[in-house]
Amino acid sequence: MIKEEFISTGIEKLDTLLEGGTPKGFSILILGGPGSSIEILAKQLATTGNVLYFTTEETEEEVLDTITRFGWKSENINIVDIATEYSKSILTGEQKRVSVYEQRSKIKLKELIEIGSSGMPQTKKGGEDFLAVLSNSIKAAKYEKIIINSLDFFLNQYTQEEVLRTIHAAKISNFQNNGVIIMVMTRGIHGEIFERKMEGIADCVLELEVLQKGSTFERFLAVKKMKNYAKKIGIARYAIDSDGFILEMIERIM
Repeated sequence: MIKEEFISTGIEKLDTLLEGGTPKGFSILILGGPGSSIEILAKQLATTGNVLYFTTEETEEEVLDTITRFGWKSENINIVDIATEYSKSILTGEQKRVSVYEQRSKIKLKELIEIGSSGMPQTKKGGEDFLAVLSNSIKAAKYEKIIINSLDFFLNQYTQEEVLRTIHAAKISNFQNNGVIIMVMTRGIHGEIFERKMEGIADCVLELEVLQKGSTFERFLAVKKMKNYAKKIGIARYAIDSDGFILEMIERIM
């Protein structure tokens, strides 16, 4: 296939591991555990190409601070700051709760006894539907890369079935737009069955593994799946330095 049919990850050695980058229209799932630096990889992947970046655990300012610290470019990143909006919704909900209790505290004892069995004051659930924000933003997007960092947030707020439906729709939209969608998820906390379902949906699965050997740690990035490209399956050691992800010792798994 010609080079134009691939999109560069922005990491030269990772492109080498993938033999040219990721095919256009692909959906990529990145799995990693604590200490894998998966959050750094997500940001580094966003520093090349025209990118739509969803951040759910860090504010836009924090994301840009990290990118600046590593000396990466951020001019072509459009950040959807779900983390900040979610924090605002939490504070708003708490303010409403306090207000309700303040009102109740002013009720006379006799009135309070009459209320009696009504129980504790309820706060209204609701607020912004962040899964809908994700879905609608992706549908309207015309970006080379779409990065969701991370799916953990949505899986903590919605059912797995709701998230899977949204991911299916996002995959279709991305395929039609001929881009690459990258989804980050923590390994081992959402259940093995769900992970298998996500790996089945994704065209490419990358997994970050940290192994302890004595007093040292070894980090590996494995290409577990690459749809229709069996030759691209491989593994490489990696480290994090002042330039970000550094891959070395690429091995092919045949």
